[in-house]
Amino acid sequence: MAALAPSDSLVKDDVDVKTEQAHIEHLDIRQNDLAGLKNVKDQEAAGYVDPTVLISDANNIRLRRKIHRRILPILCLGYLCQALDKGTLTSSSIMGWLEDVGAKGQDFSLTTTLLWCGIIIGEPVANQLVRRLSLRYILSGGIFIWSALIIGLGFSFNIHAVFGVRFLLGFTESVVGPCMLALMVQWYRIEEQPFVTSIWQAMLGTATGISALFAYGFYHIQNGKIHSWQWLHITVALISFVCSIIVFLFLPSSPTKARWATEEEKILFVERVRANNQGLKQKHWNTAQAREAFTDPFTLCLFALCVFNTLVVGGISTFSGLLITKAFGFSNLDAQLLSIPIGAMGVITFLTMGFCIRKTDQTCYTMIAFTIPNIVGTVVLLTVAPTSKTKGGLVVAFYVMQFFGACYPATLMLLARNSAGQTKKSITYAVTFIGWAGGNAISTQIFQSKWSPRYFNALYIHLALYGGFIITALLTRMLLARRNKKNIQGIEARKAAEGECYLENARAFEDLTDRQNPDFIYSL
Repeated sequence: MAALAPSDSLVKDDVDVKTEQAHIEHLDIRQNDLAGLKNVKDQEAAGYVDPTVLISDANNIRLRRKIHRRILPILCLGYLCQALDKGTLTSSSIMGWLEDVGAKGQDFSLTTTLLWCGIIIGEPVANQLVRRLSLRYILSGGIFIWSALIIGLGFSFNIHAVFGVRFLLGFTESVVGPCMLALMVQWYRIEEQPFVTSIWQAMLGTATGISALFAYGFYHIQNGKIHSWQWLHITVALISFVCSIIVFLFLPSSPTKARWATEEEKILFVERVRANNQGLKQKHWNTAQAREAFTDPFTLCLFALCVFNTLVVGGISTFSGLLITKAFGFSNLDAQLLSIPIGAMGVITFLTMGFCIRKTDQTCYTMIAFTIPNIVGTVVLLTVAPTSKTKGGLVVAFYVMQFFGACYPATLMLLARNSAGQTKKSITYAVTFIGWAGGNAISTQIFQSKWSPRYFNALYIHLALYGGFIITALLTRMLLARRNKKNIQGIEARKAAEGECYLENARAFEDLTDRQNPDFIYSL
């Protein structure tokens, strides 16, 4: 174990000890307890675990800023590329793409459904790859492959070819979510994760705005050898290709393999996430953890939250262009411009969600609060007829309905902060993302072509889904609060029994699940 000596300059400058004598005494008191820490099962953390190191607030800020500079841009780039890809057909649908590929009836909805079917099938594979292989290779390789597939999609003029490419895109993109969460858990503390999640999830709204700007510009390219929607696909593919190179060159496989960090900093990177009680990486399969993942009610709650959320958000985002043009009465060109504020609203709501959770430490209650604006907006669309005087108000109501989209990153916060044990996490992540993909796959089928242009029946279904989401969020909070009560009582009892010899989060790197680790505290 690479321990920091009291004479090291890093300890003198950065580690919060009063004096060298106090630091040595701190070690002596826990000498017997430290013997148990040899049972480190986390393969990435092994050799860098030192629970005697105390990190000052000033040093923690320095480390966090360094991580922000090196890791947060990678998180943002990866999610931006995925979001840009998903938005290409939404923008293309009002750029002549439907006519050029011969799409009819439910074909447009089916292209989205097949994308999510690819993700559903890919998620179990992706999560096991994330558990066993380097995040650097998985994420950069996935982005590179789908950049090539986007080029193929841009030159597909047969709807059946489009179906096949969209399925492959979904399968490839399934690596993104697991990689994002794995990076967050490896690098960020529990209390930092809401802010970080809101930042990289806000790239979804950023991508919507960028895609709308691209579409507006390329829409003016008419009568050329390359159609306007093809230019959109080519541009998005080039952006993804460049991002894949950036990820490959600059993303470290783990905190202990960061070339830009000193050996002492690697120890501090590991120890600063000790309180997460989630470890860094463990490649070996654990059957007991797998069994726990499938039988844990929390896994089912996460699955249900994602399904309820994406059944609404997936349909709204895919049909946003058609709603603005056919339901509200705007032109195709106006629709491209009106889609830009949708992206801005996405960014605002995601950041607001992260801020509220960080300030209140109440994820479930915040999600419920963010559901209310969507209920109001849906009622407005159902009750206000589109006229020249009301269509502006209908667009505003549609903008307000972007709040519910922020409940998905909040669900990811619940997932990332409350799952432990590498095998269990890989399964819980997979089940959650399958729920996310499954809801998105079905969501477009709720918008039946026979219900156009205002899709009343789809909106009524959405109202029922909001109710299901609220009930599930309340049940999830009750479940986690009950577990916390039991764990906190156990921690207090051990503190009283062990006195000064009590070592907090001593089993953080033993690859225990959240249910197995008596020190685990759930985020509500």
